[in-house]
Amino acid sequence: MKAINFKNPIIKGFHPDPSICAVGKNFYLVNSTFSYFPGIPIFHSTDLVHWKQIGNALTRKSQVDLSNNEDSEGIYAPTIRFHNGLFYIISSNEAHGGVFIITATNPKGPWSDPTFIKDADGIDPSLYFENKKIFYVGTHNNSKGTKFFGDNEIYLVELNTTTLQFKGKVIPLWNGALRNVVWPEGPHIYKKGGYYYLLIAEGGTESHHSITIARSKELTGPYESNPDNPILTHRNMGNKYNVANVGHGDFVKAFTNDWYFVCLGSRKCENVVNTGRETFLGHISWENNWPVLNPGMGILEKYGKIFLPENNISEPRKTINFSNQKFDNRLLFLRNPKEEKYKFNINGNLVMKSSNVKLSDLDSPTFIGLRQCSMFGTFEASFGEIHLLDSELGLTIYQNHKNNLNFFVKKEKIGYSLNLAKFRDGTNQILLTKPLNITVNKLIVKQNAQQTTFGYVLRNSQDYHWFNIKVDTKFLSTEIAGGFTGCVRGIYISSTSVNTSDYVELLEFNVSEDQ
Repeated sequence: MKAINFKNPIIKGFHPDPSICAVGKNFYLVNSTFSYFPGIPIFHSTDLVHWKQIGNALTRKSQVDLSNNEDSEGIYAPTIRFHNGLFYIISSNEAHGGVFIITATNPKGPWSDPTFIKDADGIDPSLYFENKKIFYVGTHNNSKGTKFFGDNEIYLVELNTTTLQFKGKVIPLWNGALRNVVWPEGPHIYKKGGYYYLLIAEGGTESHHSITIARSKELTGPYESNPDNPILTHRNMGNKYNVANVGHGDFVKAFTNDWYFVCLGSRKCENVVNTGRETFLGHISWENNWPVLNPGMGILEKYGKIFLPENNISEPRKTINFSNQKFDNRLLFLRNPKEEKYKFNINGNLVMKSSNVKLSDLDSPTFIGLRQCSMFGTFEASFGEIHLLDSELGLTIYQNHKNNLNFFVKKEKIGYSLNLAKFRDGTNQILLTKPLNITVNKLIVKQNAQQTTFGYVLRNSQDYHWFNIKVDTKFLSTEIAGGFTGCVRGIYISSTSVNTSDYVELLEFNVSEDQ
């Protein structure tokens, strides 16, 4: 079989906490989405290298309530599994209901409304199936007593196969590999040969993140820790190494009987991370009944080879429009969108109606965005009809509701103005204002590492104009802004008036990312 070359990350941009399962020769993968909607992207591949997003699991408000959520609340660390003809996803919505399970016969959807597991606590749940039984694998406070914040343990409990509620007693399994470890989480159980393997993440999701593993002859334990733990980490690579925060993995066995892993990691730019935690791929070999991740290297490879039949699918479209009167699977809204604010018109364009909800509110502004997947490239929006009286229409690089960079046009008493505003730690700073006689038909953001420039095209013109200003975007990194998400670049329209009638006709937006 011919080798396929791959480049990490295999799924770029804010796609953390990957979970994967194999069904025949097909692989399916999911990620966390926190307070973005729709929730939990579903990816498909046949070769682990080329991935296509085929849908989202949480597409209805009846499935997921994100109201009033902070940006890093919401949907944490889903696990996807397939059993007896049914796909299962288990995840948690901490602020609204806790741990839940959804199911589907087709991974593209539709997925069921959630069944909440009323006695489940903690985050990062997983499922294990054996002998017509379903087991819940979760994390909660150390049952022997918590000595410090993050002193957790992994536990197991059988679920009722009909109600999906706890059945029987809770069994503590393991509290991690290292002494006084913090945040043992993200558990998954696999069976290979005569052993059950318990894979977890520990050390927290920043620079000390890691993957560790234990094994047992019995599902319920006792579990012995791998003497080589952690089996994957970049905590020892130094601050200048390009990929950091490596951890939270899942194993998958291909139809070739080879084993692989996916995990999260973060690519740095000028020593900080703007694009969030991304999905990486690696190999597994088995030695002395223990897994060895990326043998001979022990860290994530930037380039690698894999031996599966190649399916070189087309790259995701760089131009997103609405000619089919549908939203692209990749598009994101903040929290549960107000559906009446988004309408497709007869021209095949999207009309976005303004509201008085701002990007800084814990609500759902009129906003539509894409994950930022590179620190190099352009994001350009093209507009048709624009009606502005009391609103601002702009592009945003959005990290969270307290930290974003906004380039917008608004109506003035005479004409319009173009404005660039830096919103940091909840404080707005206007960096420039330019008067205009007429409005624009394009806004452009261009990124070159941490330096960002801004351009526009005036109505009835094709000429590009650029501002002579560069903004450093390090303040949008997770190291400075905090949280668990990466940057999302989007279009928004917001008003100072409750009764605004403003709107914009969005024709398309183009994304050109170089690395």
